[in-house]
Amino acid sequence: MDDYMFGEKPKWKDDYWRKVAHAGYAEVSYEDVWSLDTRLARIISVHLRAFLKAQKGPNGGCPGKLAEGCSAGEGHKKWLAIIRKMLYAFEEYQWCIGGNDFDMLPLEKQEKIKEGMQLFIDYYRDLWI
Repeated sequence: MDDYMFGEKPKWKDDYWRKVAHAGYAEVSYEDVWSLDTRLARIISVHLRAFLKAQKGPNGGCPGKLAEGCSAGEGHKKWLAIIRKMLYAFEEYQWCIGGNDFDMLPLEKQEKIKEGMQLFIDYYRDLWI
């Protein structure tokens, strides 16, 4: 029987698929997707830091749902606290080298990271100025 039928590819096909897989996509290189979770955590944390700085400036605000039933100042304080929790999550997660590193963190830290990431999901559409 042909070896190809048992999952072994001819060398030329393996070389071709390796080249295709390593070519990346658009402006994203193959290396850019290694440890994508921590790479994205770094990108998100830097942008959240800039967002937090902008929110503290004269054009800062807060999502309407946070301002309901309280003053604009109180809503803004809640919003800044939420952004800080998101920021903490991504700044801490970026130092994990893999899923196992995260699992070895103290449970309290894992919970704070999960909370911040969930807030990121919950308030994703509110991340604008």
